[in-house]
Amino acid sequence: MSQEVATTVFLIRHGETILTPFKKFSGDGPLNPELTHIGLEQAEKVAEAIAKLNPEVIIASPVKRTTQTAEALSRKTGLPIVFEEAWIECSFGIWDGLSIDEVKEKYPADYHSWISSTGFAPPQGESYDNVALRIDAALSQIAAEYPGQRVAVITHNGTIKSAAKDVVGAPADSIFHIDVSPCSITTISMWPSDGLRALRTLNEQGHLH
Repeated sequence: MSQEVATTVFLIRHGETILTPFKKFSGDGPLNPELTHIGLEQAEKVAEAIAKLNPEVIIASPVKRTTQTAEALSRKTGLPIVFEEAWIECSFGIWDGLSIDEVKEKYPADYHSWISSTGFAPPQGESYDNVALRIDAALSQIAAEYPGQRVAVITHNGTIKSAAKDVVGAPADSIFHIDVSPCSITTISMWPSDGLRALRTLNEQGHLH
């Protein structure tokens, strides 16, 4: 057995926003919603849980909802927040702010293409295949920059699903069969010397109850 210490990555989805309960597409668009009071409470709870795991680095997607969630952890730990564009949510283009039902009604052909292929991007948006490429690179960057450290990443539903899929080598469309809840924790181990990755937990929510 190798004595090498793995890099541990805690992937934390941001707390609830006004769009979350309505299952509305919420990407990198101009809406940039803030956390609701429930979302802020969730952020405090996940911050408390992560603080007990002694993170050494906090990385966050630079939009409002992830920033607010990361700030709760930063207050608990005293660690600064490193903002990384790579961890921003998938861009849903002109669908941003619409519910799934609204998209099905207004853009039925595009919606069908989207659920049929991770290579399809919503108009003016980004495909999940592209998200997977940048998340793969972002994980490699963490392993290289923070070997053997514990890194908390405050990010989004689509990016966490992409990371989980990538780590276990699941087929591209498996992201449609993974659910990541607000302020849940998904844990990944990465061994810097050979790049091996392992999924340790997915969508943990015990700390929220």
